[in-house]
Amino acid sequence: MTNHEISAVFRAIGSLLQIRGDDAFRARIYERAADVIEDFPSELSAEASEQNTPGYNKSAIEQLRATPGIGKAIQDKTVEMLETGRCRYYDDLTAEMGTGILELLELRGVGVKTVGRFYQELGVRDLEDLQALLESGKMRGLKGIGKKTLQMISESLAFRTQLRKARPLWAVLPIAQRISENLAQFGWIKRKPEFTGHLRRSEEICRGIELIVECQDESAFQFENGVVPDSLQAFLEPFSQTQIVFKTGDQTQYLYDSDSASLIEKSQDEPTSDVREMLPVIQFYIDQYFPASIYLCTAATSELTLFLTTAADAHFDALPDCPSPQTTEHGITEAEIYEELGLSYIPPELRQDSTSVAAAKDNTLPDLVEFTDLRGDLHAHTDSSDGRNTLQEIVAAAKAEGLEYFAITDHSVSSTVANGLDQKRLLEQVKQVRELDAEIEGITVLAGSEVDIRRSGTLDFPDEILAQLDIVVASVHSHFNLTEAEMTKRIVRAIEHPFVNIIGHPTGRMLGRRPMYPLNLEEVIAAAAENDTVLEINGSPSRLDLDPQFVRMAKDAGVLLAVNTDAHAIRQLSHRHSGLNVARRGWLTKAEVINTYTLEELREQCSIGVPS
Repeated sequence: MTNHEISAVFRAIGSLLQIRGDDAFRARIYERAADVIEDFPSELSAEASEQNTPGYNKSAIEQLRATPGIGKAIQDKTVEMLETGRCRYYDDLTAEMGTGILELLELRGVGVKTVGRFYQELGVRDLEDLQALLESGKMRGLKGIGKKTLQMISESLAFRTQLRKARPLWAVLPIAQRISENLAQFGWIKRKPEFTGHLRRSEEICRGIELIVECQDESAFQFENGVVPDSLQAFLEPFSQTQIVFKTGDQTQYLYDSDSASLIEKSQDEPTSDVREMLPVIQFYIDQYFPASIYLCTAATSELTLFLTTAADAHFDALPDCPSPQTTEHGITEAEIYEELGLSYIPPELRQDSTSVAAAKDNTLPDLVEFTDLRGDLHAHTDSSDGRNTLQEIVAAAKAEGLEYFAITDHSVSSTVANGLDQKRLLEQVKQVRELDAEIEGITVLAGSEVDIRRSGTLDFPDEILAQLDIVVASVHSHFNLTEAEMTKRIVRAIEHPFVNIIGHPTGRMLGRRPMYPLNLEEVIAAAAENDTVLEINGSPSRLDLDPQFVRMAKDAGVLLAVNTDAHAIRQLSHRHSGLNVARRGWLTKAEVINTYTLEELREQCSIGVPS
């Protein structure tokens, strides 16, 4: 298990204890452990070294033991998870309380104390229980929960229920990676499984997990006498309560019988002409809502399988007649397939709909921005507000990442929950940034602020303060319940402010947690174009805001965009990758992403790095 996964288990334990009404001190022990392990400098899992004990990194565990606040109980549970992949204490809690209770914490208007009341006083254990209570009217008049809160909970619950079969990428990736790692251990697999479908298209919301497994030869998926190999049985065991289907290349389907570990032939549907139905595949469900597919192929058919499974239906249907797995020359590459179809190569991120097919026919696909094009990051936080690392630490990490420039943009005074800086603290930080920039070589450090856009559209700091900054990122962090007209006017007013360089996470969405606030994006984009204000693609996996369709709208309107990490810790500097995926899905080229500019180009074209 990774540090992130271990941290998530401890954080869940802390929440479950609070919900159950246990001593608050015990819950804080686990929350503290979650924070420490989330930001621990070394991975606790074993690496290829003689110094390591099977399952864990011995030196890292010793370092963890010496960390203040980490007691023996936490140490033992950490080692248990590293060795077994499970935590018995967490399993016992969820057996008693159910895992569904944790989903309530994702609802707007609900905190751990409120969920505790729901659980203890009303017997709520999951979203379904809460929905039944809302529909019964029993929550009306509940002390401390007014009409507005009830409405917020109802709207958030509807949003969460809708997402049951469509989950955010950040929630799906760890599951997919775990499946991939488990599969990679089998001897009949030639190389590490590869993501396809939603994952390869880098979609923010996924409706399933799809992997391609390259086998040593076809015998790996031609199960003799309907018996499944022992190694594959071990993999399928956790999913044995859901229906597991095997499909062969001739479209014959079998159900997996977990009791006998054998395959039972299903009655056949009408044959289909869809060539994708000719692919050998194992299909099962992660839980009752979320499907997974493992496509089986050989080295000779891997590229064709990748081609057939990457495209969304709308994109696939727009393609000319596709090659059949049974007739295509073995070893054909994706580029050669597109060439045979009379199309230029279409990157996976653009295989969502028919638009890219038309562009490929006309040879007008854009030359998409690449990760190596990114020179800097223009939105990051330190421990002066709600970040985890000091100014010196995060700048050193940014330099180690090879960035040429890096902006410090801590929160402003209105973000009290994020320990926002007032004018005095901001000016002190500006001084520290200037001093560090003068000392450090190989990277330019920019002094900025993520300034709150107030309800009225005014900013947290007066012009004389903003004028002393290299960069101003203006963002909404409050009053999400305004009308569309009010919210649009609010953001447009910030766009029109002469000192605002970038609008941060413009639609305010939190993937899987809350939708974007009501906003007229056409009007916002038009204002950005008129005022030469940059719109941000926020690379935080929980945001990925702007949505690619809005990125494309901004591109067409001539608006420039920034791919920023919004990093609150060193490890989050990797969010450049997820932000870049959004930029590519929005058809952006290098010239349309300002992070690809040199510092001199930023100063000349975007007035960034030039305090007034």
